[in-house]
Amino acid sequence: MTSESPQTRICRTCGNDYLFTEAEREFRLTRNLPTPDICPACRGRERLARNAELIALYEGTGNREFAGAGASAGRTGGRRRDRGTVRQLEGPRQMYNTVCAECGAETQVPFVPRGDRPVYCRDCFNARNGR
Repeated sequence: MTSESPQTRICRTCGNDYLFTEAEREFRLTRNLPTPDICPACRGRERLARNAELIALYEGTGNREFAGAGASAGRTGGRRRDRGTVRQLEGPRQMYNTVCAECGAETQVPFVPRGDRPVYCRDCFNARNGR
């Protein structure tokens, strides 16, 4: 891996500058992904738009006992340490109610359960992973 400095690029969607780091370039090269031409914030908005139908389907099933109303209530406010970087979040994490596949207890998870994979409560998850 080379030690190039990050490139400043301009987002084609919003026109703001963003950094394209060497680490992201290496990540994309190893996975044969194209070089992004939009900033991380715009990529996040596009991802949210792509998943909006899935979130709406989940919220329509009656499992909507989480704080906030809808996907826009998501994150606000705090700071979070994430793999060595600090990023600003928009608020408390949106949680979704589900049932543990192991013990049957009701639990909350920070992602929309799709139904194609088992979801475990914290205790069962830790027990399965030897924690």
